[in-house]
Amino acid sequence: MTPGSGPDSIPVPPAVATGPPAGPGLPGGYRSVLRNRRFLLYQGSVILASSGYAVYSISIPWIAYLNSGSFIVVGLVLFLELGIYALTFLVAPLVDRAADKRVIFLIGYPIQAVAATVLAYTASRGELHLVLLLVLVAILSVAWDFEWAVFQVAPRTLLSKDELFAGQGLASALGAGVQVGGYAAGAALILISGAVGSGYLYAVLLVLATLLAVLVPLRGGRSTEREYAAGFLEGWQYLSSPEGRPLRQLGVLGAVSGFFAAAPALLITLDANHSFSDPGVAYGLLFTSFVVGGVVVDLLLGHYNPRRRVGAVIVGTLSLSAIALFLTGVFPPSLVLAGAAWFLAGAGVSGYLSGSGTFLWGYVPENRLARVTSNLYVFRGAAGAIGAVVLGVLATQVVPSSLATIVALVFGVAAVSSLLLPAIRTYTF
Repeated sequence: MTPGSGPDSIPVPPAVATGPPAGPGLPGGYRSVLRNRRFLLYQGSVILASSGYAVYSISIPWIAYLNSGSFIVVGLVLFLELGIYALTFLVAPLVDRAADKRVIFLIGYPIQAVAATVLAYTASRGELHLVLLLVLVAILSVAWDFEWAVFQVAPRTLLSKDELFAGQGLASALGAGVQVGGYAAGAALILISGAVGSGYLYAVLLVLATLLAVLVPLRGGRSTEREYAAGFLEGWQYLSSPEGRPLRQLGVLGAVSGFFAAAPALLITLDANHSFSDPGVAYGLLFTSFVVGGVVVDLLLGHYNPRRRVGAVIVGTLSLSAIALFLTGVFPPSLVLAGAAWFLAGAGVSGYLSGSGTFLWGYVPENRLARVTSNLYVFRGAAGAIGAVVLGVLATQVVPSSLATIVALVFGVAAVSSLLLPAIRTYTF
């Protein structure tokens, strides 16, 4: 989440981008990022909020399953969450118009903290019925829509483009222990309190994130449209322009790969319950392996700064995702082998998301960034919401190994698509 550039003109199209890549020893490298106090404070707030979300995300499928005993309900919860994320494009024009985008954090984080507390309290008393669960998930997801849109814009006001991958690598380094700790804490809380404690921990981390956000004004590029409708339409018109052609192809790829975006959480839940004698321990270890793989690949991308080879990153990581997800279904029931497979899956999925997201941050003008990234997410988010329901149904009809193979095939199709779409292979900024 750490790309950036200050206000600038229309970016150079990928096919003709010029200039040498930045490295750790150049002004755009790690040292200049470390000297940026505002960026470090902002990133600290993001890390706390994201770590809280890590605790929540590892726990909510488990909470849904424990309260219902049905994987269809798990799929329904994931459908609601991903479906609401797909609606971020509706709030993005408001984010692009905000003079100081920090105010969105100062409102959203406290609302989420209250919802997380209610979730934990009612679950601990056995009062978390399905309707209340869905309402709380909806509140948490809507607030996250606003915050996610700010995440797409804020780094552009804090960093230069040459600091993009270095900033991302530093963010991974700073957040690695906290993020992995979030998953580990979520796993531990599953063992101790049946995941109820995760809601309280999420609330505490959100309060701390709010306190840090107070210290970082986020005043940068603003959209010039005075009316919501005009700003909304302008964001879509940019995608239909010649400059938007590579972004449209990225949207197609996002729809294909995003269809089973919820697959890792559900597959790990299935794997833990069907293959291991202690499902709680297995679930925590496998999910932690998945996130560690993602952290490692982010660190490598930050070190090598492949801003001129983003297309190769996308093709390679989608291929790795397909292979690793296939292995999760064919390996024998061993925590070591399963952990290794999920480590590779995490590296592949995170590498794809980092590569495609970083390209957007470096390519799209700052005053359109929230709208364009949110508009593109419609394709991935809508496909993911439908895919979550399909996954929930398939989980009740086929064995875990067969489901893993189906998911791997979809990621394989995405990898092949990334080779066939010409703009994606040549992405650079």
